[in-house]
Amino acid sequence: MIPEVWDALRSRIAGDRRSSGNPELAAGHYMDVVYRQAPMDPQQLVALYKRLSDQRLGYLGSGKKSTFRLSPAAKANASEIKALLDEADYARKGLYVVSALVIIYLQKLEAEGPLTRPTLPPLL
Repeated sequence: MIPEVWDALRSRIAGDRRSSGNPELAAGHYMDVVYRQAPMDPQQLVALYKRLSDQRLGYLGSGKKSTFRLSPAAKANASEIKALLDEADYARKGLYVVSALVIIYLQKLEAEGPLTRPTLPPLL
């Protein structure tokens, strides 16, 4: 991810840890959702890259490598995104596409408000 997106994700995680009381929340939890909800359409993925590039006036900067634990479905989608971008002649643009996907997810989370502690049913 590009550094600004990584910083925004870490900030959201910190806030969600406080608001939910769950100190175990990690980037992998969020990235799992991002990958599972990602469109598996090369045209949409390329459009995400182009929109991010246009918004940043072509300056995308360098990305930071990261490692996350992902569910099998998210891992499969991550591999598929790479393959789709390669086939669309957008190889090596994956970090920007993933950054755009994370931005979209963070915007959805922002619209939903803080993560709250779930209400658990009483024990029998």
